Amino acid sequence: MSTTRTARFVQNTLSTALYQLTAMVMGFITPRLMILYYGSEINGLIVSVTEFLTYFKMLEAGLAASVNVALYEPLARRDHQAVSGIASAARLFYNAAGWMFTGLTVAFTIAYPFFVPVRDLNGLPVSHLSVMVLILAMGLSGMLEFFTMARYRVLIAADQRTYVVSLASMSSLMLSTALIVVLPYLGMDVIVVRLAASLTILVRSVLLSRYAKKHYPYVDPHAPPNRAALSTRWDALSVELTNVFQQGAGAILGTVVTRDAGLLSVYGVYHMVTVGLWGILKMGTTGINSIFGNLLVSGRKTAFQRAYRDFECLYYMLVSILFGAAAVLIVPFVTLYTHGVTDAANYDAPLLGMLIIAEAVTNHAKMPMDLMITTSGKFREVRSHCFWQIALTVVCGTGLGLLLMPYGTMRALCGIVAGVCVGNLARTVFQLRFIPKEVTGIAWQKTAWRIARMFVTTVLIAAPCLLLVDPPQRFFSWAMYGVMLVLYASAVTLAVTWLFDRKALRSLLERLTFMLRHIGR
Repeated sequence: MSTTRTARFVQNTLSTALYQLTAMVMGFITPRLMILYYGSEINGLIVSVTEFLTYFKMLEAGLAASVNVALYEPLARRDHQAVSGIASAARLFYNAAGWMFTGLTVAFTIAYPFFVPVRDLNGLPVSHLSVMVLILAMGLSGMLEFFTMARYRVLIAADQRTYVVSLASMSSLMLSTALIVVLPYLGMDVIVVRLAASLTILVRSVLLSRYAKKHYPYVDPHAPPNRAALSTRWDALSVELTNVFQQGAGAILGTVVTRDAGLLSVYGVYHMVTVGLWGILKMGTTGINSIFGNLLVSGRKTAFQRAYRDFECLYYMLVSILFGAAAVLIVPFVTLYTHGVTDAANYDAPLLGMLIIAEAVTNHAKMPMDLMITTSGKFREVRSHCFWQIALTVVCGTGLGLLLMPYGTMRALCGIVAGVCVGNLARTVFQLRFIPKEVTGIAWQKTAWRIARMFVTTVLIAAPCLLLVDPPQRFFSWAMYGVMLVLYASAVTLAVTWLFDRKALRSLLERLTFMLRHIGR
């Protein structure tokens, strides 16, 4: 690993770690405030609508991945004309995607209130008009992002400067959370709160715009657009849509099948934990695409294979540690988190908690291979994988949900989450057949063995604690228990990796030593 790539990796990782920690803390604060001040059903509405809006925002996801891949080579060659052509095409496509997002949001706003009934904290029905205005207020941030910021974000990320995006995003997030904390205390309506939070996206837009104009003065966003360079955008879109749909499938299918806003709030609180852990994993994956992309375009196959082997080993180790501990801690955490809420008993759902952990682990089993698709730009080749994953998720999730619906909405939701796990496992199998052969050149059996070991290690960490240890009853004891559990999980994972993947572990330690020496200079 060169000094430049190492420096960028360290900068990106540390800044992303800071942002993800901030996002995780802020993400834990806001749902409880929504439940306390506005009720579980309003929070459930916010959870549901957020997932749908996130899915709509994926109109730009394929474009972002395509722009990143297209920019790797001209940025490396410092071909300013080529960079400008791609940036100009990206601007036009982002504007078009912004109008499409706006249209989808308006249509969704009109339909949603007639489909999911919502009551406020006092049990009174919320009017359809109020729900519509609330959804529009929440969707405003997405509209602003398309038209004001997205093209700067992908340019900066493609140049391995993700730390800039992280710091700008953190500034916007902290302001948004401050408003969400203060405004309910002042008695403001939830519509005002969400509208104010949406407008904070402008802070990030201004910061990224100024940075891009200062550090990339040669980029002309109005140059003749190179549309051909982004020809893979629709293929990339299918990959990104699938990833986002899977992450939000529980809330989306739960909305359609159960139509229970209160239950969606329960799902949202449990899912919040795995989202926070995904944020921790992002700390080590941000900037990885551009690093691997640089190795691929430079033809350094051996260096690429070694880097991927080490990354895959590290990623699955982290998944085992985080989700092995989370399987033990998630239910007691939610119990403590919802203490004092009027309908706190509804949040005592251990089966749902375990299934959400299983959903996360099965999703992360394929994540390193997903990153290689983005890095290599082989989006078209995996479109069928995406189709079958979504199809299996919808069929299995909806089928199990409807089958269990007569036994209660909670069991129906558990069936939906189990269906999502089936879709994740199917996609993992598809990726194992494609990525080792077409991208990495590493035997698929090695990746399959690491995935199997990750599942087994997670169970080895969680099972003894779930069977033998009583859950803590206070936040302080829960936190202390969590620290000890993470240490135990780390020891188990390191021992298993040392026994079965010693070469990769030694290489990881060498890389860590190299980075620490560089930081110390």
